[in-house]
Amino acid sequence: MKKFIYLTICLLIVFAAIVLPELQPQFSIFHNSDTIMMMAAGPAFAPLKWDVGKNNMGGYKGMLLFIPYNAPTAVPLPAASPTGNSDLVTAAGSFTFPDSGPIKEPIYLYSTDATVEYKAEPQGEADGISYKQTASFFFPGNTPDMHAFNALVKNTPGYLILEDSDGKQIMMGRPGMYPSISPSFNGGKARGDRRGTTYTATCDANETATFLAAPIDMEVIGGLKPKPSPSE
Repeated sequence: MKKFIYLTICLLIVFAAIVLPELQPQFSIFHNSDTIMMMAAGPAFAPLKWDVGKNNMGGYKGMLLFIPYNAPTAVPLPAASPTGNSDLVTAAGSFTFPDSGPIKEPIYLYSTDATVEYKAEPQGEADGISYKQTASFFFPGNTPDMHAFNALVKNTPGYLILEDSDGKQIMMGRPGMYPSISPSFNGGKARGDRRGTTYTATCDANETATFLAAPIDMEVIGGLKPKPSPSE
């Protein structure tokens, strides 16, 4: 039995001595840095190109969505292990609300045309740069409903969704890092002045923007058009 084991080991050694030199060129590709970059999975720097004649209208649509942080049981999130650049700034999934909760869907917010603004400025020291996302919008009037919303939202963090002129929806906030919303009411002085509340939402983030992979139909939530039937 021992002679058989020794013979098998010797045969394996001879086989390795013959075959491995032939396979070595195949494995040498791993020493090529370009090949390693091609095989690596994950985000990487890529050229930024602009197509001639491409539209680039600024501004945002006059409707937003607000979700209190404790209302949903699930929220859209970027991939935990991104495999491409878009995964870094794309939140997949949807907002899910409990059947027993008081909030069943995102809260629709109207905003006067051309008053919605969004920007992201860098903050922090070297080797610790992040972004301060800031959104603002304006709701007109002097109604009890508006003032009640102001009273509730001033200390309620949550998620804010806004939509640009191309239909892309930006989500501010993720679990544990929510935007805070500060209402500022102005009743005007002269009769020609516009009354209403300006809302400013701020949020710390590692990205200048995060987009929803599955946009939410704000017009349906706002009652501007009927909900699609279950068969659609």
